[in-house]
Amino acid sequence: MPETPQEEAARELRDEMVELLKFLNRAEEEQRDVNGYELQELHYFLSKGPYPNISPTEVERAVSVLVGNGLAAVLTDDEFAWERRRVVGTRYIVTTKGKQFLVKRLEKIERID
Repeated sequence: MPETPQEEAARELRDEMVELLKFLNRAEEEQRDVNGYELQELHYFLSKGPYPNISPTEVERAVSVLVGNGLAAVLTDDEFAWERRRVVGTRYIVTTKGKQFLVKRLEKIERID
């Protein structure tokens, strides 16, 4: 049975959130000089990868859902990032709950054992 427009929108949002969690998790694993990514960085990664037509508003909506559900957290301290050669502001990081969700989701689609 075909998806309704609402089901399709919900699936797309879920898929976007999983991709965002992957980026946030990868950022933590790489142990960069400054934790997390800013919204514009997340938009850049998604638009250059799996979602070439994603808008900044869609990324912001997906990040807001992640934060609202405790899957991501907000860092608001301004900090100089040597790797980026500039001061970074509001950034987002993955939480333990976000990592658990990511693992469950990847197991469901059989991408990890």
